[in-house]
Amino acid sequence: MNHPAVMTSRQRLLAAMDHQSVDHTPLLLRFWSLGGPEDNIPFNWRDEVQRVQATLALGLDDTLLLQPPLGYTEEYHPEGLPGVSSRVERLPPGAAEGQPRLRKVFRSPAGELATTVRQTNDWPHGEDVHLFDDYNLSRLVEPLVKSQADLPRLRGLLANPAPEQVDEWRLHAAQLKAEAGRLGVVLDGGWCALGDAAMWLCGMERILYGQMDDPDFIAGLLDVLLEWELGRIDLLLAAGVDEVVHMAWYESTDFWTPRAYRRLLRPRLEQIIRRVHARGARFRYIMTKSWKPYREDFLEMGIDCLTGVDPVQDQLDLQEVKRQVGGQVCLMGGLNSAVMLDQWDEPRIRQAVQQALEIMAPGSGFILYPVDAIFNNQPWEKVLYTIQCWKEFSAAA
Repeated sequence: MNHPAVMTSRQRLLAAMDHQSVDHTPLLLRFWSLGGPEDNIPFNWRDEVQRVQATLALGLDDTLLLQPPLGYTEEYHPEGLPGVSSRVERLPPGAAEGQPRLRKVFRSPAGELATTVRQTNDWPHGEDVHLFDDYNLSRLVEPLVKSQADLPRLRGLLANPAPEQVDEWRLHAAQLKAEAGRLGVVLDGGWCALGDAAMWLCGMERILYGQMDDPDFIAGLLDVLLEWELGRIDLLLAAGVDEVVHMAWYESTDFWTPRAYRRLLRPRLEQIIRRVHARGARFRYIMTKSWKPYREDFLEMGIDCLTGVDPVQDQLDLQEVKRQVGGQVCLMGGLNSAVMLDQWDEPRIRQAVQQALEIMAPGSGFILYPVDAIFNNQPWEKVLYTIQCWKEFSAAA
């Protein structure tokens, strides 16, 4: 097989997403902390530019992330908006709970919204409660958004930043875009969310039952989130991002029936995708489990890249996935991280890398990626061995 000339990381990733020829199959790693003092990753992966410099030196591919003003969805803090404030009070344990509780009240010109969580021993935010947060879900006592009446108040927490905040953000965006150009890497925009944000605001039970018992409320909630995210996405697209990344861990069939997905989520996702494509950018969708019933939806919506193809925890047949989806959607995955790096020996890791590349790489449209992340307490020597295997089998492909 004749490969094109040596590419930059940006050229390689975008070519793979567009199903064009690449000089070799990309390998991209995402890093994440599980907390605690242990950190086996031998470079400052929390600093984006330093991380990219280190991963490129290893021969890998990487991206820089441009977040919207006030942070991407899970890191968004509405207190940065003019006219928005909050207060937190510590409550004694409830009758059925052994831990104290934290109650946070958000106040905006549109009114107040309050949420209460159990402050467990492993609570990571001290005396604070974030608006959108995975830690809230399993500790939720009182969801922030409870009914239709709360939606106007929610809009007050998702208002437009002040003009001077946007101006300051644009300066940062220009600097980060220049860094992406200097390093030759993709500039991501995001991460945005609909189903994930709805889950964090309402709690799992409200979303699971509401999509069937109260779909008008769920639709109204998603409309508020869509309006907010589209405004932020427009800023990202104007800043020149190469792709918009959408979190969809809570949009899978573990949480939505296919019928509810098609009624409630898909039409709103299509609005985002059309907006992204109209500006010449790609749309990357992160769903790491239980997505197979949506495969026709993904093809019809025009998703450019599906992140999270996990043959271990999602028990996927890679040949079937390549045949059914890989001709139109770039597939990002092929390896598992948590099980592979924590439990497998080198021969089994080698076999997994070889199999993923042999099945998924032909015809381009594939980015090798250990799902869901490289965690900071995993053995770094196994990460290096995975890279070694990728270099060997990618060169032979």
